[in-house]
Amino acid sequence: MKKNLKIFLLIAVCAMAGCCLLYIREADEKQQIHSEKKEKEKLVFLTSKRETRHIFEKIIADFNESQDEIYVEHMAVPNPDQELQIRAVQGEFPDIVEFIGTQKDDVEKYVKGGYLQALDDFSAIHCVNEHFLEKFKILNGTYVLPLSVNYRGIFYNKGMLEADGYQIPSTYAELIVTMEQIKKAGKLPIIFADKDGWTIRQGWDAIDMSSRGSQDDFFQNVLNGDAFLYEDSIALDSTRKFLEIRKYGQKQTVNTGYDEAVKKFANEEAYMFFQGNWAYPMIKKINPDIDLLFMPFPAYNENQAKVVVKIDATLGVSASCKHLEAVEQFLDYVFSKNVSEYYADKAGAYSCIKSVDIEDNYAKAFTDSIRSGEFFLEEFSYETEKSDAINALFQNFISSPQRDTEKSFLKELNDLLIQQKGD
Repeated sequence: MKKNLKIFLLIAVCAMAGCCLLYIREADEKQQIHSEKKEKEKLVFLTSKRETRHIFEKIIADFNESQDEIYVEHMAVPNPDQELQIRAVQGEFPDIVEFIGTQKDDVEKYVKGGYLQALDDFSAIHCVNEHFLEKFKILNGTYVLPLSVNYRGIFYNKGMLEADGYQIPSTYAELIVTMEQIKKAGKLPIIFADKDGWTIRQGWDAIDMSSRGSQDDFFQNVLNGDAFLYEDSIALDSTRKFLEIRKYGQKQTVNTGYDEAVKKFANEEAYMFFQGNWAYPMIKKINPDIDLLFMPFPAYNENQAKVVVKIDATLGVSASCKHLEAVEQFLDYVFSKNVSEYYADKAGAYSCIKSVDIEDNYAKAFTDSIRSGEFFLEEFSYETEKSDAINALFQNFISSPQRDTEKSFLKELNDLLIQQKGD
């Protein structure tokens, strides 16, 4: 009996020792893997455009999986502009930063502050179409690489319109007639996201630029005191249209935010959505089967609406980045043909990359004009803080248009533009 007990104890001790050795070996292996991960060059990538963050998440994950030397951490925060300012002050500027094209003044501010690295010698620069690259020169250097351009207009739910017997409007008069018919049928013709001030001003710009083309020269003349918004026939007409189309939107448009408007349109609660192509990925994510058509805001005469585009997503690199070779490798990956095509396709955007030519059938009116060179590239913009004040003015106008005429509103906008220039 004692002999059996000794044998049993011996077996138990050996088993425990084996388990301990196995545990130690597994722990060593985990520690080794962890050490290997720690040894990777880590890059922090701050994305700014929430509509395309899920696209960058996929690109980043695929890059991290494709090699063993570099790990890119995706930083997605609620307020990227504020986060970047804080990190700049704290000396923790992210290695890679996504800017939106309308932030050119903000980019210039970071360049002058010494926060951004010149990218003229980076190999990815040769992937970008020179026409777009040239428009984003700052202090005679390249500090951000353009990835895509955006455009503004009207999303049409083509499937809904055709099913109910409506034609896609080709003139402004047809747009009003179609919306009037839909409204009489007890349905919602168009939805607005007026709770977010930036979307209101973008809408006014879309109307104005469909008649004017680029606003660059005109607004520069306004800032110089050589032209006045309230005396300009196109600006006055644009403001009248801006108010008229809101008669066909939902009640109290200022109570509907951008996210809610996207969701309602994607769920086919309205036939049209007045927005920019940046809303495309969110709409398709909610309703992959939606049959969309995206057109410039219609002019008085058919085929006379001008196509205006703006630089959209751009990528910059921290001047204090300690892993420039790793950054260059990542940028080469992002700006490569396959990855750029994936981004353009999922974002519903026109790519700035030479080798990419995505057939955006939903936005052919825009992409065909860009391919043929019959478009305007808009550059006029204000840095974020100044834009916020202008957006607030538009929102107040929408909230109580009865207290202002088109002329008095444009006078107020004209004065605000001059005032902001002096800041």
